[in-house]
Amino acid sequence: MVSFTELWHRCKDNFRFSQQELVGIIAIAIASAFIFSFRDWGAETFDLALGMRNLILTLIVIFISLFFRLSLQKVNSLFDGFKAEFKTFWVGIVIALVLAFITNGRFPIILAGVMITSFMVKLRLGEFRYGHSYQINGVIAFWGIIGNLILALLFALGLYLFPENYFFHKGLLFNIIMAWCAMLPLPQLDGLSIFWGWRMLYYIAIGVVVVFTVLLISQNVIGLIVAWILAIIAGIVNWLVMSEV
Repeated sequence: MVSFTELWHRCKDNFRFSQQELVGIIAIAIASAFIFSFRDWGAETFDLALGMRNLILTLIVIFISLFFRLSLQKVNSLFDGFKAEFKTFWVGIVIALVLAFITNGRFPIILAGVMITSFMVKLRLGEFRYGHSYQINGVIAFWGIIGNLILALLFALGLYLFPENYFFHKGLLFNIIMAWCAMLPLPQLDGLSIFWGWRMLYYIAIGVVVVFTVLLISQNVIGLIVAWILAIIAGIVNWLVMSEV
């Protein structure tokens, strides 16, 4: 197992977003903010002030979600001795925008892109199966799904405490939908990396997303408590497993 000190130095030396990645993230955030706030520009009549407010809040939610999700993947890739680079799915952005217009914003989706990994010679020295591993690549992709579910838990808690809060509502909705869209086994999406990298993990991921979607969307205290208990148990199990690596 890589020590926290070693992981810190790996992140310090290698954790960064390239200009190409930042351009893609900004494009995804702007397009997705428009899609997810499409129907929030006034209840009966067009309200520019309200629409701009909702657009900005949605944009903040999406920036936070994307940065956390991709950062979690990059950190875990460095943990395993890989370099992760996010590739934007530009066609997917166009598809999501067109679908938003066709359905009048009733069917928001996000087809963001995929995290591509390449092994780092220096960091992989002495590791089992020194070269590139599709299984590890699948695990790194899965951490993106985990990132969405972690944020969904936090936004669900905020929404439970403040039921009418637009910010928490959009945060929960966006992360649940992004987790589902990312699970699609299509080219340039993380779902395909998980599917080919570790088939069993893909099925587990589907089950996890289904369970957390039901628990969090229900918006009742029992579902929220169960979701948090499951998340804590999963975190402890992951910690114990990784400590044995």
